[in-house]
Amino acid sequence: MTKTIRKILVPLDGSKGSFRALDQAINLASKFNAQITGLYVLHVAYDSPDLIYVPETQNRLKKVEKFLDGAEKQVIKNKIVFKKETLFGHESKKIIDFSQKEKFDLIVIGSRGLSPIKRMILGSVANSVVNKSKIPVLVVK
Repeated sequence: MTKTIRKILVPLDGSKGSFRALDQAINLASKFNAQITGLYVLHVAYDSPDLIYVPETQNRLKKVEKFLDGAEKQVIKNKIVFKKETLFGHESKKIIDFSQKEKFDLIVIGSRGLSPIKRMILGSVANSVVNKSKIPVLVVK
């Protein structure tokens, strides 16, 4: 018996790969009448609430908000419910923890993000999510 997909998590980082993952999630959400949550994890080496107030972080957050707003418009024009979430910390850990805590049915992730190493076949974040997630993961090239 197949499980119904109601909640799809799409980790977004502004890369072309994350946009392709969002397109695939929109396609799936349309078929299953599911909702999409766009998750941006702002990488910080350690968890500290004080980092939110650092000017560099504030500038990055403005860019993240603009990016998530664009993603939201893309999803909403397809008549799909979209939620935005921004977390701070190590990307793959936050994605996995959030996906389990919020009980997502599927994670749709781009194969490569904005890492400086363009030749990697599967990005380190996507690779970690695939290997550690208890929730099904769809990797989009």
